[in-house]
Amino acid sequence: MSNATSDTSTTVALLHLAPRPGNVAHNKSMVEDAVCRAAANGARFVVSPELVVSGYGFRDMIGTDWVARDQPALFAWAGDLARQASVFLLLGTPEADGRLFNSQILFAPDGSRIGHHRKIMVLRVGSESWSTAGDRSTVMTVDGIGRVGLFVCADMYSKRLVDETAAQQADLLVSSAAWAPGEHGPNGEWERASLGTARPVLVCNRTGMDALDFRESQSVAAVDGTIASSHRSPESAIVLLDWAPQARQISNWRVV
Repeated sequence: MSNATSDTSTTVALLHLAPRPGNVAHNKSMVEDAVCRAAANGARFVVSPELVVSGYGFRDMIGTDWVARDQPALFAWAGDLARQASVFLLLGTPEADGRLFNSQILFAPDGSRIGHHRKIMVLRVGSESWSTAGDRSTVMTVDGIGRVGLFVCADMYSKRLVDETAAQQADLLVSSAAWAPGEHGPNGEWERASLGTARPVLVCNRTGMDALDFRESQSVAAVDGTIASSHRSPESAIVLLDWAPQARQISNWRVV
């Protein structure tokens, strides 16, 4: 990871949080606090973990009926938060659109909803069996960041999806994750994606206890086939880094 940038950089925040399964009110409050702290530290693009709104194992605790019912209010809340903090906010949440999806929703600093990415490599059983697989790769333009290719967790298993995303003139690959270490944990996917595409990879993972033990999970920056920087902690934290889009360089990784 470069220690210097050759063009104007923008601060990115990875919210390494510990959402509680099924406790939406608590999780929203935690996200509010983290987004405001990130913005106060100069962040202009804020990324949350996978399913930060609901927690990973929410279905067995509160079901899924609330997703469609509460979605208008949830999106209004997230848009207001992005506007008040003046950030681009990439929020991990269940999404209802006829069917249910495990999604990232991108909100702009004016509070508008720019778009979404729906997880493609969903698990057919267990904690993700409520969700429908997305059907397309996603790249969106973020001011100050460039063209951002979006992934949710195991989407980076798929070399085809990684290559297809990078081919859409992506400058940076960003993943929201709830990926615990262990038998089915990450095993070089992020490094391979960074090497194979010649694009840096940022992963906003999570911590805490849920359907799995995420306390040793890592949020990372992968560059040129290696983990350039990483963070793990049993408690929530905010990772900040500086991104220079023209040089495609990451620098100044720090935790607050």
